[in-house]
Amino acid sequence: MAKILIVDDKENITKVLKVILEEENYQVEYANDVYQAIEKAILYKPDLIISDIKMPEMDGLEFYREIINNGIKSEFIFMTAFGSIPMAVKAIKMGASEFLTKPLDYNELKIKIANLIGKSDTKNLTIKREKYREIIGQSDKINKLIEMIDMAADYSSTVLIQGESGTGKELVAKALHNNGSRADKNFVAVNCAALSPNIIESELFGHKEGAFTGAVRDKKGKFEIADGGSILLDEVTEIDLNTQSKLLRVLQEKEFERVGENKSIQVDLRVIATTNRDIKKMVDENKFRSDLYYRLNVIPIHVPPLRERKEDIKILTKHFIDKISRREGINKMSISNKALKLLQQYNWPGNIRELENLCERLVITVKGEKITVMDIPQEIKNSINQQFKEVLTEKEKVLIALRKSSGNKTKAAEILGISRKTIYNWIKKYENDPEFKKLLE
Repeated sequence: MAKILIVDDKENITKVLKVILEEENYQVEYANDVYQAIEKAILYKPDLIISDIKMPEMDGLEFYREIINNGIKSEFIFMTAFGSIPMAVKAIKMGASEFLTKPLDYNELKIKIANLIGKSDTKNLTIKREKYREIIGQSDKINKLIEMIDMAADYSSTVLIQGESGTGKELVAKALHNNGSRADKNFVAVNCAALSPNIIESELFGHKEGAFTGAVRDKKGKFEIADGGSILLDEVTEIDLNTQSKLLRVLQEKEFERVGENKSIQVDLRVIATTNRDIKKMVDENKFRSDLYYRLNVIPIHVPPLRERKEDIKILTKHFIDKISRREGINKMSISNKALKLLQQYNWPGNIRELENLCERLVITVKGEKITVMDIPQEIKNSINQQFKEVLTEKEKVLIALRKSSGNKTKAAEILGISRKTIYNWIKKYENDPEFKKLLE
């Protein structure tokens, strides 16, 4: 059971939070004095500390430093009033996990805690897998992702989905919408990267007839179309700084004006944003507004790259081969175990999208009913060989080269791109090794 320590000089706040979090099956302690909190943290070793940032004895930053200096490795959530947000942002830069503004949104708090340290009373995974069948995989990372989506789906809080290109961020966004209370309303996706600065405002907020050259009629924007449902701002980091300030207002006030019109339009919708870039770094470089980042990052969801969930490659490959075969009217195909093992050694820089494209290529081009090692493109094999060259020890490199060349030292040297003299020196170094002796007999 995960352990939480709550720190606030107001006893009523700590008692209320203790009751709320114990109902979620966490083990909870609290302290109303910073020095007592430090003692409890040392003794208790909590998984998470939830602390006010302004307290009489010392502020949250000093308290955080004391916790770190005592070797306590806890996740940290700061509670802060609006006026203390700059201090909370500084704490995040020092290494704290999250901050929440007062008065607390308890649902948001529960979601952030679950994201940081997990939750004990999770629902039956089989039921969840049925709800999220479109998210393919059985790895621990995918199960954790599904837990997070399921936790967040029913709320209206803004979600920021981060992950590399091709990992399936839009799929996660659709799963959030389709399994939430707004599932019967519109889901509107906006590709921010495809919109130039001179048209993005019109696309997002709409325009009034005559607002600019070419505005021949009134037009609803994406926010207005999504009213009641969800809007996906795909690759939100591509929005220019001027539009970012206007987007911030929509998130804060849930209202906007069409271009060329002074009348405010109220909307009730959920905002989901995605990015494949390091948004925190962009904030530090003043390329993305920090206030907008914190408004978007209410519920953060990370989608893992395929190289971190290689155990899912088998089930994903079968899924894509079956889907493409059905779509193209081709007899059901399969893939050999050796070919699968080869795919599992590749690092997939293009992630799931790259794997799906490869499966389509193989289904279309391979003759027969089974995909074999011979059918895997040479560029993938070359990449795998390069990866092995980078991580293998000197001894392992020589052994593999000698096996490939059937013990021929000249060919082995060519394979490794070294001179005959070098390979002879390496062999001499390992000549008493049983594996070498066997190969050289």
